[in-house]
Amino acid sequence: MAKGNTTPIAIAVIALGGGVWYYLSTQKDKTPVGLVVTNAIEGGTPMGLTTDGVKLTAGAVEGTWRADEDSLSVMSESAEKPLLVIYEDGTPVHAELITMSEWIPVQQSPTECEGDGASETTECHDAITKATNDLMEKWRTFAKAAGATEESIEAIFPTQEETTTQEAESIFGPMLSLQSHFVW
Repeated sequence: MAKGNTTPIAIAVIALGGGVWYYLSTQKDKTPVGLVVTNAIEGGTPMGLTTDGVKLTAGAVEGTWRADEDSLSVMSESAEKPLLVIYEDGTPVHAELITMSEWIPVQQSPTECEGDGASETTECHDAITKATNDLMEKWRTFAKAAGATEESIEAIFPTQEETTTQEAESIFGPMLSLQSHFVW
């Protein structure tokens, strides 16, 4: 009588195992390997050269990236949260999710430059210099991590030295004129 009671249990265990196997086999990532672009936002930003002379560029795209069959896919969320893709001689080799405003210069003046005559103040010039240097340093670090040589990074993203107020006025003065606000 004990043999008769184990048969339904064995069938239930096999059915449960088959159900678990089916569920796990259908949960594979079906994202294609490589880069799939649905919208190119920014592209062709040079980042330097590798020691082998390979040209590195970067571009922001909406889409998906999957390095190989064994890797997880990365997907952009929107035009404000796209993928930043690294290309080696035009071939995509890496992508990561970014926030666009942290990588591309914002087209508006810093808060220190708002108001009548504020664009001529030292605080405004210092804020613009700091924002520019911070962005350059972020790109320098990213390019170095991608494999660009120090010399090629310096050629594209030169290190800025601190300027005096007089030098800042001569550098940023024309940029902050009434006409330039249309560019910002």
